[in-house]
Amino acid sequence: MDQQELRDIMGSVRNDAKAALLRTLTAALAGPYAALMRMRRQGYRQHPSKSISVGVPVISVGNITTGGTGKTPMVAWLVEQLAASGRKPAVVTRGYMTSGQASDEAQLLRQGESGPVKVFVDPDRVAAARAAVADGADVIVMDDGFQHRRLRRDLDIVLIDAINPFGFGHCLPRGLLREPLSALADADVLVITHSDLIEPVELSGLQRKLAELAPRAMIALAEHEPTTVRDPDNEEFDAHLLDGLVVCAFCGLGNPDAFFRTLKKLGCQMVATIPFDDHAAYNAVQIDRIMNAVASSHAQVLVTTAKDKVKILPAQSLPLPLLVLNMRMKLSQGQAELWNKVEKVLMGHKA
Repeated sequence: MDQQELRDIMGSVRNDAKAALLRTLTAALAGPYAALMRMRRQGYRQHPSKSISVGVPVISVGNITTGGTGKTPMVAWLVEQLAASGRKPAVVTRGYMTSGQASDEAQLLRQGESGPVKVFVDPDRVAAARAAVADGADVIVMDDGFQHRRLRRDLDIVLIDAINPFGFGHCLPRGLLREPLSALADADVLVITHSDLIEPVELSGLQRKLAELAPRAMIALAEHEPTTVRDPDNEEFDAHLLDGLVVCAFCGLGNPDAFFRTLKKLGCQMVATIPFDDHAAYNAVQIDRIMNAVASSHAQVLVTTAKDKVKILPAQSLPLPLLVLNMRMKLSQGQAELWNKVEKVLMGHKA
């Protein structure tokens, strides 16, 4: 054995030891975190008066894992339906900030397909909801609200990502669960998103598991339906025009794999995929990474999401034309039943 082989072996041993230590530390932290979240939820169950009403119906859209389930498209769908029914909806959101001090979700929601949407951004969701009501809103849609118990809600809609529904089975930081799965018992509606991106047998198994975890909740199925592609001149075309294009795709989502799978399903030839962290700021480091990926590929175009596009500044130069894939939430099963629940909340609300 020469010295280089010995160095390689020792390096591998050190890496394995670091990985084992990291697993031990995350496992040790996940237990207390899960216990704390369980106690917190139980406290609100036992003392519902701790939640504050703002005098109008509140519909919460949330999840039980970190990011990537499709909360923003679901909120947009709800707002569109509420507005079409004659209501005056407003969205309240915590507003995760990028380096430019702008919330990507808020920007995207304000550019609603059916017209401008009023979005109130504040880490204090009660204050945001009160401001929305003072502005004339008669129904609140709370973005990312399942863990935010302080604002009283009339309907809890929880999104479950079909690709990774249970966050590797562990709470943060060991897994991606924001709280134990027992919290799903509080859900009124479970929406399985990306339901078209897994096999039918997997989907059936997931539905059965969710029915056990949340026996009182109805279960709906949803897809992220591609609608149009926007080119650099802001012109829109049918999304299926991507079929056959040689693509370098990038995104900063909680579940980037779902976006890449959608592009493949549209017929794109994927020569490079670049997943960034959720809420990526798109500074020089990210732009350089895109440049390097393009340089080592034969891509014809870059493709990203609408959520990512709002954070790329006009002055940031990209090596290829950038296309934006627009998608909307499509409920493929359970839409009428879900809307029924919404209407009952609107008619039966008591402050």
